[in-house]
Amino acid sequence: MKNIKGGILRKIKSLPTLVFQVNHPTKYFQTQLITTNTQLDDNDMFCQNISFDDLANDVDHHSFQESNTMEENKFLSDFEYKCPPGGKDTIIFYTTSLRGIRKTFEDCNMIRFLLESFHVVYYERDVSINIEYRDELWQILGGRIVPPRLFIKGRHIGGANEVVGLHEQGILMKLLHDIPLISSNFPCKGCSGIRFVLCLSCHGCCKIIDQDQGKDTNGYRIRCPKCNENGLIKCPVCS
Repeated sequence: MKNIKGGILRKIKSLPTLVFQVNHPTKYFQTQLITTNTQLDDNDMFCQNISFDDLANDVDHHSFQESNTMEENKFLSDFEYKCPPGGKDTIIFYTTSLRGIRKTFEDCNMIRFLLESFHVVYYERDVSINIEYRDELWQILGGRIVPPRLFIKGRHIGGANEVVGLHEQGILMKLLHDIPLISSNFPCKGCSGIRFVLCLSCHGCCKIIDQDQGKDTNGYRIRCPKCNENGLIKCPVCS
C-alpha cells in the first residue's frame, strides 16, 4: 500500500515539470542544457560556447521552414501533373496576342498582370506567334484548348477563372513558392520580352532563294527552313 501511495505521490510531483515542458518548450530546453553543461569538463569549449537563444531560434527557424515547405508542396500537389516541355521547375504561360475574341485576350492580360505583380520569372508561349505552341498545348491537355493556360512546376493550374479564384483565396502566392524573381536584365534587350525576333535569313518573308539554282526569280524561291509560319525565330539572347 505504501508503494502505491509513493508512486502516486511521485507522479503528482512530476506534473508541474510536465506542464512547464509543454507550455514553455524553449525555456525547458534551455534548463536541460544548463543542467547537462554543468556536468561537462571545463575543457569542452564547444558545449561552453553554446548560445541558447541562437540554438532555440535555429530550431524554431528550421521547424517553420520545414512546415512551410510542406504546406507549399501540399497546395501544388492538389493540381494535376501535366508538364509542358521545359516546365518542370518553371512557370509556363500559354497565351495569345490576337484580339479576335475580346474575352480571351482580356483573360490573358489578367493572368499576365497577376504574374507580373508577384515579380516572378515566367515563360510566355504565344500560340498566335508560333503554331508549335498551339499543338504543344493541345497535346498536353488532350484537346483543342483555348488560352490562357497556366502551368506551375509541371502542374496545370487552369485558365483565367481558376487563377483569379486562387489569387482571391491567397493560394496563388503559395503556389509560386521558390519561383525565381525577375532580375534587373528583364525584359530581354533583344526581343523586349516577346521571345521572338525576325528571321535573319528571310527577314520575315518566309521565303529564301534556292542557292543551287542561283537565280532570283519567284520560281526558285523556297520555304525558309529556319523560321515559323510568321517569319519569326526564337530570340537568340533569352531563349
